[in-house]
Amino acid sequence: QAAAFVAATAAHRDDGAPAIAIEPISGDDTRRRMRLAIINDDMPFLVDSIAAAIGAQDIAVDRIIHPVVRTTRAPDGRLHAIDADGQSAGRPESMIYLEMERADARDRRGLIEDLTAVLADVRAAVTDWRAMQAALDDDIAKLPEGEGAALLQWFLGGHLTLLGHQIWHRDGSGHAALGIARNEHRVPILAEASRALAIEWFEAGNDAPLLLKSNLISTVHRAVPLDLVVVPVMEGATVAGLSIYSGLWTSAALAAMPREVPVLRTRLAAMKAKFGFDPRGHAGKALTHAFTALPHDLVIAFAPDALEDLALTAMSIADRPRPALVLVESALGRHLFGFVWLPRDDVTTSRRVAIGDMLAEAANASVLNWSIALEDGEVAMIRYTLDLRGDGRMPDVAPLALRLQRMVRGWVSDVEAALVETLPPPRAARLALKWAAAFPQNYRNLSTPAEAAEDIQRIAALGDADARGVRLV
Repeated sequence: QAAAFVAATAAHRDDGAPAIAIEPISGDDTRRRMRLAIINDDMPFLVDSIAAAIGAQDIAVDRIIHPVVRTTRAPDGRLHAIDADGQSAGRPESMIYLEMERADARDRRGLIEDLTAVLADVRAAVTDWRAMQAALDDDIAKLPEGEGAALLQWFLGGHLTLLGHQIWHRDGSGHAALGIARNEHRVPILAEASRALAIEWFEAGNDAPLLLKSNLISTVHRAVPLDLVVVPVMEGATVAGLSIYSGLWTSAALAAMPREVPVLRTRLAAMKAKFGFDPRGHAGKALTHAFTALPHDLVIAFAPDALEDLALTAMSIADRPRPALVLVESALGRHLFGFVWLPRDDVTTSRRVAIGDMLAEAANASVLNWSIALEDGEVAMIRYTLDLRGDGRMPDVAPLALRLQRMVRGWVSDVEAALVETLPPPRAARLALKWAAAFPQNYRNLSTPAEAAEDIQRIAALGDADARGVRLV
């Protein structure tokens, strides 16, 4: 049945477009499932991009098969022949077959629409890759020698997966759109207001390139916010527009040693010189480790003072593990990056969500993305990206850090300390021992020990009709 389904889907495919079919699997008495077939010209990023699109709809994939075969088709797209040995001069096609949990008819139609858009982005990025490489090489030649030009050259050397490029002029016009920039998206790669801010950033004398994160989640390769590399388009001494590249740092680039990454290496050297750290000593090695462990795609764009605060905090946590919070605003104030360190054993989904909600409320923003890094030590780092556009603000870190510590340190002892403020110590100890551990994790994430102490006293008084009461929240 699977082979017949794929063959029927492959029977006709228009040139330069995918053939997509989806249907419920009949005769499955134990699980409600469906199957999907996608026939497309063979090219990079197909399987991971398709899997990400399906995962975005929270559909579990049970099986995926991905043969690549050479085919011969008529001009109208009808399939003439398949060369099983791969020796013919036919065109290589990816024939992707998936089995997954079933969705209703509306969700199936939506999935086909999403996959069609994803495959259009993949095709555009692959087709225009050489043109985007040439455009970046041309921009490098226009920059003065220095770390900025060296970084772009490093990107060009296989450390940035280029997916899109566009020239934008300050009058609002644009041209030379390549890759995914040719296609329409629900979220712009870089909004008009942000482009105007980028013009002002360069006019203020800042050096190229400007590194940003897009609010658009990549549809190609990895479902993460797109990395943006922005270079000014100059007419004499005037910033006439922007050359905007969108892509993703490669896995090798994200894992590179800081000494290998232009801009990052000079930041590391400057910090060692400022604090007198011997590169061979404990402090110098600890700072290098902090730079290595922190996300290169973010920290390379941070202001020196923000990077210094973040790196020194990471260093201290390696020596003295504890809950900690650092907030960094992006170059144009569009995003807020939250770095949260927690004991590994305290990392749960509910706690991660509660911390994200706390940051979003304090910043009057929404969480755009998050990730978690687990190393061999005692702590894990959760990274949040929040969208500050609109009425977002940079919150005060101190009260948030205090709330974070309250979330993860000894709950029972904190509740007992709060009870002692209003009750004799022996009674406070008895009540804390009896009731403090009974509060669920979500309550602990949202309430303070003082509020728990108040609620415990009300619970303890339920036996006395005259002392009963409620607390409104």
